[in-house]
Amino acid sequence: MLGRFTTSRRLALIALVTFIVSLLILQRTSYSGGWSTEDAFGNKLPLSEDNPDNRLPADDVAIPQPYPPGPGQRPEDQKAKEKAKTKPTSLPTAIAIPSKEDPPPKRQYPSPLPRMGAEDTQAYVEEMIQWDRPQVGHWPSYGDYVGADYDPNRWEGFQSYVNNSYYTKNGVKLLHKQKSVAPTPYLPYPDYNSAEWRAKWKGEYVPCEGPRGKNLNESMDDQIYAYRDLPEGFPDSQVNNADITGLNTNICFDRYNRYGAFGMRAGEKEDVFQWRKPEEQPRWDRVHWGKLQNECLVRNQDRYEASVRSPSVQWSPWELPENHAQMPIMDKTATSNAQYKKRTAILIRVWEGYDYTDNDIQAIRSMISELSLFSGGEYQVFLFVNIKDYNADIYENQDVHDDFLRRTVPEELRDIAILWTEKVTHEWYPYVGDWQVYWMQWMSVQWFSKHHPEFEYIWNWETDARYTGHHYHFLEQIAEFARNVPRKHLWERNKRLYFPAAHGTYEQFLQQTDDLIAEATKAGTISTPVWGPVPYAQTQTPLGPHPPRPQEQDKFEWGVGEEADLITLQPIWDPALSDWSYKNKIFNFVPGVRPHFTPENAADDGHDHELYPTIPRRVFINTVARFSRRMLHAMHAENRAGRSMQAEMWPATVALQHGLKAVYAPHPIWVDKEWPARYMDAVFNANGGKEGRWGEEADSIYNHDREVNFKTFSWYYATGFPKTLYRRWLGWEAVETQSIDGGLGLAGGDEWEEERGRMCLPGMLLHPVKHVVPDDI
Repeated sequence: MLGRFTTSRRLALIALVTFIVSLLILQRTSYSGGWSTEDAFGNKLPLSEDNPDNRLPADDVAIPQPYPPGPGQRPEDQKAKEKAKTKPTSLPTAIAIPSKEDPPPKRQYPSPLPRMGAEDTQAYVEEMIQWDRPQVGHWPSYGDYVGADYDPNRWEGFQSYVNNSYYTKNGVKLLHKQKSVAPTPYLPYPDYNSAEWRAKWKGEYVPCEGPRGKNLNESMDDQIYAYRDLPEGFPDSQVNNADITGLNTNICFDRYNRYGAFGMRAGEKEDVFQWRKPEEQPRWDRVHWGKLQNECLVRNQDRYEASVRSPSVQWSPWELPENHAQMPIMDKTATSNAQYKKRTAILIRVWEGYDYTDNDIQAIRSMISELSLFSGGEYQVFLFVNIKDYNADIYENQDVHDDFLRRTVPEELRDIAILWTEKVTHEWYPYVGDWQVYWMQWMSVQWFSKHHPEFEYIWNWETDARYTGHHYHFLEQIAEFARNVPRKHLWERNKRLYFPAAHGTYEQFLQQTDDLIAEATKAGTISTPVWGPVPYAQTQTPLGPHPPRPQEQDKFEWGVGEEADLITLQPIWDPALSDWSYKNKIFNFVPGVRPHFTPENAADDGHDHELYPTIPRRVFINTVARFSRRMLHAMHAENRAGRSMQAEMWPATVALQHGLKAVYAPHPIWVDKEWPARYMDAVFNANGGKEGRWGEEADSIYNHDREVNFKTFSWYYATGFPKTLYRRWLGWEAVETQSIDGGLGLAGGDEWEEERGRMCLPGMLLHPVKHVVPDDI
């Protein structure tokens, strides 16, 4: 019978049928390539499966037209589906990816300092503040603290840290000479599409197109590069350390290898030491970041739940969604089964009239590339623009919307911009009584969340924040830390700062903190640690979970593996007994009682009420934070009822009252002065002699005069160190004006770098970094 099919014609027919069937099978084969990152630098090429097709949108997934169509979302822009057909390839084999990086050196910790009682601690502080005060005046006045029991200016007399080794021992030429290292691509992503990754996550990772029109896994011009070491003598972080969150601070970045892919140039220099200048520079004004992000989502849609696969609508209406009062249903605890990835929005806060600098835009480009495009749509970056004209008809009149967009946002960023006005917050929350963004910053974020339920989490980000490392690495490690923190003693631990020189290892710090909490609870110094919701009144219905067991039976288990509803980057503490300036900015928790802001009294400084001390609340300084959709819903529900508080006090208060998981993530913070360890602990963890009340008594570090101690920190809202450090890292001159010894004075720039080379910094979160232009010394 076989002989009947052995003619050449029949064999050709069989071959043709076989070929067609093979093509059909290949078309149905999903892409399994992607970045391979056994270490952050990659130890093998990112592979693709013979140049396969990307996954196309499923038939039942609609690509919605906006209502009404906003900029970047009109029909002519709906080519994302076609662009998604681009076939990703691997990196050219001629490009060598570095071998596995060496493990970081084991960090050495001093032993914890012996504990001191309250009286001995105060005596030590009073001895420390006997110093030769300058006569030149500033605020706080030096003379005001002569004979006092504290002095917020004492840090000014400390030596500039380790002979200013942030600068004097830093430079890529020195680093190359000392350790023979060169920059290599830095790719801190999961090993997408590996067996281990597939066991945890659903769908296929598909590489996305970058701003140069190439898929990112085939474009070396779109990579950032890092040195796999630090300059000799570079200081450790004095507050927290990288071991806690798993951040890699044993690598460093210079400005060109960090921002060169995003438009930073070296002027007329043709040959720059250890920098691979991108061969292709895009016409940045023709890059459409919103389209790139939406196309990236379409390519990777199978990784996400069907309800969140559609590209985001840029133009949100002002009306309340019909389901606005519905509580988001979330499974917040990790399971052993493969899951869909949750998506996160980044809202970069700007306002009408904001003056964008070149470095602002370079930083935004880097965030979009690192967080959204390289990750396959796990994040999406938006420019969140406050239009100051209260009555601007930007929600229903497209011409008005587009006119404001053109006048307020650079062309390159227009299709990631979300415009909003205070009017929408007034319409949504009429009973609060005040809607100024200064006091009510989160109302607009709640509005965004209700119109964008595709995002399970939202990061609120400031334009004057900078991260010198890789954004994806930082945010993912912070989220993982928060996920694995237990709820027991969480609210109490959140308020205490960790200083390795004073507390030893982080494990020793946690053990000491838990011991102090237990002792203080037993002695009655503090109330019973928080365990579940703490409603302000019986009429309040908490939206968070209740504890699964009594606190004394829990072995630090509840909450482990649970995503955090709120992640902050500063401690979370109770302001009720402190002298923090805004502690009484409370709206309608006592019915009808709230501050009244007028031109004559813009902060209503005298506002108070006898019941305010009874209202449970918490605060964190600075507004860079991550929110879950459930967190924002609880805030929305409270605002709808007319209740609110000052912006920095509102999220943590709602989390406390509703029993939501709020975590202070202790990221590394550097200090530019040589603080004695015991004095640092005594000042920043001051507790009025009551252990467990860190930062919460009359001697709180957050009191208006005492918080000037933070001026030496790399992360706080009122500090000069970040700007000085960042400017010198950019290759510009900067003068350190905040200490009496003057530091290095005017330093940085071309002559400074001639011998040392460009500064190289580990991943450092810096704030504030304002006015990033060369001549603003």
